[in-house]
Amino acid sequence: MATCPKCGKKLRIYNWRPECPACGANMVYYESNERLLAESEKTEIEHAKFQPKVDRAKAAFFGSPWAIARIVLTLLPLPALMLPLCRVWNQEYVLPVNAVNVYNYLSQKGFGNVLSGAAKGDLLSLSVALLLVSVVMVLVCLICTVMSLGRHGKARNLILNLIQLGCGVGALACFSSADIPASLEEFTAGKPAWGAFVLCGLYAALLVYNLYLAKRGLPVKKTVCYIGGLPSDEYFAYVEQGMSDLEIRKKMVEALTKMQEEALAKAAEAEARAREEKASWK
Repeated sequence: MATCPKCGKKLRIYNWRPECPACGANMVYYESNERLLAESEKTEIEHAKFQPKVDRAKAAFFGSPWAIARIVLTLLPLPALMLPLCRVWNQEYVLPVNAVNVYNYLSQKGFGNVLSGAAKGDLLSLSVALLLVSVVMVLVCLICTVMSLGRHGKARNLILNLIQLGCGVGALACFSSADIPASLEEFTAGKPAWGAFVLCGLYAALLVYNLYLAKRGLPVKKTVCYIGGLPSDEYFAYVEQGMSDLEIRKKMVEALTKMQEEALAKAAEAEARAREEKASWK
């Protein structure tokens, strides 16, 4: 149930007029300036609290050459999938296998059959499943890079890189021990190719690079936010000190007055410079 903001009287459903039936105050415009000021400060405070997250996300993704190098290193495994990951052969010819051949294999056998085969212990199906997980982890690592400067960002990145590397090495080990004739009837033998070692090497390089960045750190360019004309750090410091709202707003008035004077001085200086240039033209 609504109440009058001035006297606190409880309003009934039939009290539809803007004036309070008890004190006569206009409830729509009562202390409207104070409410607007409070809402404005609340919006600026929320923006000041959220802006550091945006600054950290920018710094983690493209804020420095170190961050850009990490993005490139994160994406390098995708083109590496086009390298020969393994080779299978029979008496007639040798077939180098890359991501295209793996996709064709999944299309022919079915994704569900590959997963069920991996669950039953078929090493070739398990190798393909682990390879797919490692590829999916490339996208997961790329997305989580934005949050890498958060509270748990460094640990999250390292755990994801470990999972990615483990899946890549596991896929390589499973294929090395797989029973090729039982899975691919047209081929009689197979072994990993140099592309698989390059892929695992890239996974390991990303893990090492993230370990280095976790120790070195990335520079964060901080955006200065203002609350009522006061820098956000200064405002929050006043709040932590227990300063009253009235005292804080006095400082806001002083800061806004100073900012206005500086703006007027710059405008006057620019106008004087324009006059001098106009006089020189004559």
